[in-house]
Amino acid sequence: MKIISTGRTLVSGAHGEQFQIGAPNVNPPQFVTLSGAGKNFINNCNGHNALIKVGGGDNVIINSDSAINTTIICSTGDDSIVNSTCAKNSSIVTGNGSDTIDIWSPDATIKFGNGSNLVRICADTKISLDVSTSDSYELKYFNGAKADVTLINGGSYTVRGTTDKNIFDYAGGNMIIESYGGEDLIRIRQPFGAAKVSGDNVIIPVGNGSIVVKNARAHTLNINGHKTIVGSYASGYSPQQVIKKFMAALDRTKLRGISAVDEAVRKSSKFSDADEVIACMINDCKRLRNADKFLRDCCNIIFDNADTGAITGWDAGNSTVKTNESIVDERGALKIFRGQNFVVNGLKVNVPTNPRGVQQNIINGLYTWWVKNALDLIEESYGFAYRFDAPNASVREINVEFINDDTSALATVHSRYSLANGRATALTLRINMKYYNELNSHDVNGSTAFNRGNIRASFLDRTLAHEFTHAVMAANIDFFNDLPAWLKEGTAELTHGISDERRNDLETLAGDPNKLYNALKSHTSDAAQVHVKGVLASVYAAGFMLLHYFAKKVANMR
Repeated sequence: MKIISTGRTLVSGAHGEQFQIGAPNVNPPQFVTLSGAGKNFINNCNGHNALIKVGGGDNVIINSDSAINTTIICSTGDDSIVNSTCAKNSSIVTGNGSDTIDIWSPDATIKFGNGSNLVRICADTKISLDVSTSDSYELKYFNGAKADVTLINGGSYTVRGTTDKNIFDYAGGNMIIESYGGEDLIRIRQPFGAAKVSGDNVIIPVGNGSIVVKNARAHTLNINGHKTIVGSYASGYSPQQVIKKFMAALDRTKLRGISAVDEAVRKSSKFSDADEVIACMINDCKRLRNADKFLRDCCNIIFDNADTGAITGWDAGNSTVKTNESIVDERGALKIFRGQNFVVNGLKVNVPTNPRGVQQNIINGLYTWWVKNALDLIEESYGFAYRFDAPNASVREINVEFINDDTSALATVHSRYSLANGRATALTLRINMKYYNELNSHDVNGSTAFNRGNIRASFLDRTLAHEFTHAVMAANIDFFNDLPAWLKEGTAELTHGISDERRNDLETLAGDPNKLYNALKSHTSDAAQVHVKGVLASVYAAGFMLLHYFAKKVANMR
């Protein structure tokens, strides 16, 4: 690392060097120019009036500590620029290339060059944006930050939220919001017209420009603190209502296996069978050739907001955002359970005798929250037929077992079935303590410290919502075990949502239509028999994706 003294010009070589302008407790130089063609790392520690020029190469430039009045000029290359918290009055000019700017500072002026540029807003800031020469650019909000943006030379620009609550400030021109979440705020500081629907998008006219909120038709929008719903679904049914119709038909059918699924598809949509839905989905995936766009536009699966993608959540057209913590909604203080069984929502739960340590903590959670909340969520998701106290439920009892199994299964439900109608006659929930021995007893969601390699155990409450979906369906659907694996696992994932947990799998399948088709083409009932290279648990992700696609497609059919 080199300390640059006052008044010097330093030219870096082509292989990349590291420079520091000023240092803590060192008087900073002024009017310093750095230029070079290599991949340089430049830290402007506390320089005043520094002019930093970089040549070709993927440079990293940091304005840190008390850097003031810094001008940064980039050339070609994909440069990364960080404007830290104490930097003031920075002027940044990006060159050609895909540049990324992280803004932690209270202010900045940015002029984009050609290329796909990204500004990540990490703290409350005031930004002037000159977009006259840019190809495309995007603002992305982090840490609940908000920006007061002034747009120079008009144009269109894209903003994208994160899993935090975001504030999207309209800056003039045409603002496109790609990943709006139900808890975000759209702030408009001038008169604007009534919002209207165009396709799946909501358009808000503002002066000579507009705000386009992608995939927000019939969703709740928060505009200047006032919540409103714009438009309705063409079919008159929301995506969740489509799934409820499908599940009601599945509950009533006397057919089995894929024939039962085909009948449910026909009774809840204009599709003739499941294969037609799959073919339509694959065609859309091939047509768009963009995983994120396909998932967002065709499936309502959005990664950059707080909703998990549960069928009861905001992404599926409902009014409430279901986060990873709120999807199974624990309320009230933890209760200690010392007995051998308890009854919740018509289900008798038998627990092991003499549990110790973490096992007792899990039983307390089951008794206090997790069984009831999982069953309530399943009923909310799929309708009144999916209860253990439903008239035709074939079993109303489940045994809980704790195991230590060297598999990837966090928990499983094992069933015995009637030969007459294929419904469950006995149920056993097995919780794999390999993953939950490190349970945090103070966390109502059942978080665990288990994190080994590429396996990280999820909240236990979400795992239980998944498994109880299997149990409830097994008790209420004829020949449940004969249904295709993508449907059994897809509905279980749809209960609690997996947009946050299985992003890599969803993106991989959506980015490769052949892999997606291979995960769905088999009507086998055994998920373990479906192998798709490079996609962990492909049936789970593919089934979740297909049900989301079906729900949105049917909701928008006339």
